[in-house]
Amino acid sequence: MVFANPSYLWALWGLLVPLAIHLWSKKEAKTIKIGSIQLLDESNSRQSNSIQMNEWLLLLLRMLIVGLVVLLMAGPQWRTLKNVDQVTYLVEPSLADDPTLTKVLDSLDDTSAVLLLKSGFPEWGVDMEEVERETPNYWQLVQKMDSLPSDSIVIFAHAYLQGFRSMRPTTHKKIHWVAMEPQNLEPKPLMAFRNGQDTELLSIAGNGQNTYFKKEALSSGFSLTENGDSLLLDTGIEAITVGFIEVRPITVHIFSETRFETEKKYVEAALKALSSYLGRDIETKVFADNDQPENSRPDLNIWLRTDPSGSLSGKRLMFRENPLAEQLIAPGEQNGLYYLTEKLTTQNTVEEHFAEQLLGLLDVDADLEDLIAESDFRQMDETELRPNYVEPKRKKDRATFQDMSLWVFLGIAILMLLERLVSYFKKQ
Repeated sequence: MVFANPSYLWALWGLLVPLAIHLWSKKEAKTIKIGSIQLLDESNSRQSNSIQMNEWLLLLLRMLIVGLVVLLMAGPQWRTLKNVDQVTYLVEPSLADDPTLTKVLDSLDDTSAVLLLKSGFPEWGVDMEEVERETPNYWQLVQKMDSLPSDSIVIFAHAYLQGFRSMRPTTHKKIHWVAMEPQNLEPKPLMAFRNGQDTELLSIAGNGQNTYFKKEALSSGFSLTENGDSLLLDTGIEAITVGFIEVRPITVHIFSETRFETEKKYVEAALKALSSYLGRDIETKVFADNDQPENSRPDLNIWLRTDPSGSLSGKRLMFRENPLAEQLIAPGEQNGLYYLTEKLTTQNTVEEHFAEQLLGLLDVDADLEDLIAESDFRQMDETELRPNYVEPKRKKDRATFQDMSLWVFLGIAILMLLERLVSYFKKQ
């Protein structure tokens, strides 16, 4: 047996705790002087021996429980040999309805193992309707494939870009990826917006290489739900419910003094250009000298003064010159704080795309980021799917490790139940 986290084995010193408690309970009893022992019954030696044996049994059970808890923390694994001839097939759950893949799986040898590409690697075909179809974390699952008994693994997956997070893993398995093309390439409605009197629908479509956005004006064939936060869209085949947002103007407060008059003009020009580009109103209010706004929280505060910003709340952009900064707008030490790193000129506002950097502070698509991430159909190229393969050299590396945590946990549960029963019946 080997351990995934052997450093936890130092906790086996905890076995001394129940032993110390047991020895402490064996301390010499107090002597109590009484007048007569005539009415006391004779001690039963067998009962005394039973109690003593019971104490040693409880000590053993409690030390076993502590020992198994430590082993569970250390991650016990049982070493088994790989089957270099057998191939294991892993299938992403979202491909359960793919007819092409079903034909491929039906043609496989009966001895080939077909598992689902999800945590625990359950068998394919068992309660497929109840399996979640979300995109798995591919790299995380690759790291867990060392527990599979075969040397070669074939993975059928969509290989969506959104599922590849963290660093590329290293494995001793021979893994081959088969990226399946997405079936649904039709535009998918994401969100509806009302900007003034116009209602627009934003849809997303794509394939394995690109993702496209489409915005269209709606004049008929839709209605709002009772609570007003969703839109019921009639496609001619079925009714689709999408989220609905009433677009409000973006508010920006500019606090400026005379020495930053040039920067204020460039900021106002950039905001005006962004308003035209977005097709959305940006309400700009300028406060000079010591003027302060009333109780309001704009989408962005721009502080172009030398005095402290005081009690401004929300996202803010302040001037602090930094010759080493790589951009005109750099994030600050706090969340929601940004710095304008140099004086604005005609050259740097154009060459360093000041308006685009300012757009990133406005968060105009904050409500759509999660929806877009879930609907991203782009795939990884097959050459980039391969993990870092390392040829195993030692017998330890060539072995397959079976996780024994479940069996250890079961043993702990049985011993704890047995310990409680013995304690109850023997009044210990």
